[in-house]
Amino acid sequence: MQVNWEILLSMLGKSKYWLYLIPVLCLCASCMSTRKLNYLQPAGHGIPEYADTIEYQDYKLQKGDYLYIQIYSPNPDEVATYNGYISQNNARIDNADVATARLYMYLIGEDGCINYPYVGKIQALGKTTRDVKFALEDALRESVSTFSVDVKLSNRSFSILGESGSGRFAIPKEKLNIFQALAMCGDMSHYAKRNEIQIIRQTETGTVVRTFDLRTQSIINSEFYYIQPNDVIYVPFDNAKFFGVQHFTGILSLTMSTISFGVFIYGIVTMITSAAAQ
Repeated sequence: MQVNWEILLSMLGKSKYWLYLIPVLCLCASCMSTRKLNYLQPAGHGIPEYADTIEYQDYKLQKGDYLYIQIYSPNPDEVATYNGYISQNNARIDNADVATARLYMYLIGEDGCINYPYVGKIQALGKTTRDVKFALEDALRESVSTFSVDVKLSNRSFSILGESGSGRFAIPKEKLNIFQALAMCGDMSHYAKRNEIQIIRQTETGTVVRTFDLRTQSIINSEFYYIQPNDVIYVPFDNAKFFGVQHFTGILSLTMSTISFGVFIYGIVTMITSAAAQ
């Protein structure tokens, strides 16, 4: 195949300025700005505003959840039958999520109930731990004189995937917000896509995915603020990670490299043009 050098050189001569322009445009597009990184920004200019729901909703129990239940009484013998194998020695297993600990817990089955010894089935699906506590108290009131019931959710944990790292963490308190959850895994990197954070959540009607912008100030008291047990938080990657531009020194280094490369290519094009002209 014969190459038409005049056409090729003409094309290179016309496009030589693009050798500088294209890398610079890519560089500018990949730079990290404070608008992309900062939390609690006021709404506007691409930052959304969420409705203020402010009301915290207790977790609704689901099929497959494990409950730790302990009955206390001034007369331990009176409630020993109901406590089964649970004793003060293993009372610390209430938040454990291991196979051995689950031997002392009560599974919410496919029928939505737990099967409590000498009491029978207690409806738990869609209810809170407080509701189960009240239901057990009502069932025991006729046979036990003085007592109190403690009901806790065993599998109180959440998972994180993506640019913030990955792991499964126990929920240390009743109300854990999204910032505290991310802090437990070391926060997000500069390359996390903060405007498209996703929470995968199990509900009574199935799995739902909620996407929200973590940069907005209105995230506080919104429906996205608190996480729930068994939530999976996914932090997407930002496109800027491909270029690896983060700080001013990195931008300066990449700019100088781009200019040097452009000068090198321009020199080659100029030499070929001069040689062809001779």
